[in-house]
Amino acid sequence: MDYKHAIVKIEDGTETLLCNNCGIVIAKGAQHEDREHYCTMCMSGNCKAKFKEE
Repeated sequence: MDYKHAIVKIEDGTETLLCNNCGIVIAKGAQHEDREHYCTMCMSGNCKAKFKEE
């Protein structure tokens, strides 16, 4: 599936949903809504991580 808003990485056939802001893993599996997803730290404004460009 092509995602336009969600950041999904596929490794070994498993989809992993990443935070749109910092890039940490939010969920694993194949059912992700195509919208922007943020971890709880980013949503609270306390996240110090930066998204890692690959």
